Amino acid sequence: MMGDRKEENMGKGSKASTSKEEFKYVDELEVAQELVSLSESMMMRDREEENVGKGSKAIMSKVEFNEKEPQVASKLFAPSLEEQLRDQHEDSARTSEPLNKNKIRKCVLDKASRAIDKESSLSQKFSTLEKTEKRKILSTIFDHEPEKMPPVPEHIAMLIKDGQCSTPFFKQLQVHEFTAATLLLSKPVVETCLFPLLNEEEKNAPSGVPVTAYDEKGEAFPMRFKRRLVIKNDYMLCDGWREFSIEHELRKFQDFVTLWMFRNKETDGLCFVVSYRRFENVDCRVSRKTG
Repeated sequence: MMGDRKEENMGKGSKASTSKEEFKYVDELEVAQELVSLSESMMMRDREEENVGKGSKAIMSKVEFNEKEPQVASKLFAPSLEEQLRDQHEDSARTSEPLNKNKIRKCVLDKASRAIDKESSLSQKFSTLEKTEKRKILSTIFDHEPEKMPPVPEHIAMLIKDGQCSTPFFKQLQVHEFTAATLLLSKPVVETCLFPLLNEEEKNAPSGVPVTAYDEKGEAFPMRFKRRLVIKNDYMLCDGWREFSIEHELRKFQDFVTLWMFRNKETDGLCFVVSYRRFENVDCRVSRKTG
């Protein structure tokens, strides 16, 4: 009996030991499962960070993760500070876009209005002057006698053939000089001042004559001197006049250009020298009889 009890107790001990080992195994299994779950959570977080903004895949991952770890998921999918600032900036941009367009439109209208006001004020300058002031300005303009030799640097002056230049003359720039990009020269002036230096072929060349125009600094501008086809009583400088007027920021009515012509002693080609005087108060066509 003692032997049977001993065997029975040994069996119980073995059973107890087995239960303890099984319990220990269950605990270790739960710990392992927790570790696996934590690892999956971490991997899920990494995956979600990569999938943020990628559409349905990111949404599905969020749903699955919320079912397992709602607290972690809520923290993970909460917008970061950078995302919040970006969203605020986009909302602000969408809200301010109409305002910006209105602001730009207002600036353009204001600028146009100022330009109109300035043009209007300029158009009244000469007309509102007293007669004595008008006469003084007109006298300064029309009593001016240009120098016989053009005011150019020495290296340009040395190119003048035999030291001979045409009789200088001046004219007021009109609207046409800017809209048509040509400097008009009346036939009487051309015949009086320029013809003495022109040969018969140059006077009647259908396509005109290539010339070089110099400013007072000696900078060269290729142009063409020709007779107008529409009105054959006039001549003009073209094919380069626009560049000259832009370079010197010439103004209609206010600027009076003076011209000389000479022949290049090295090439025998025709050359012009163009200078100008500016009168800020003049804003319309004037003549000696104006005013």
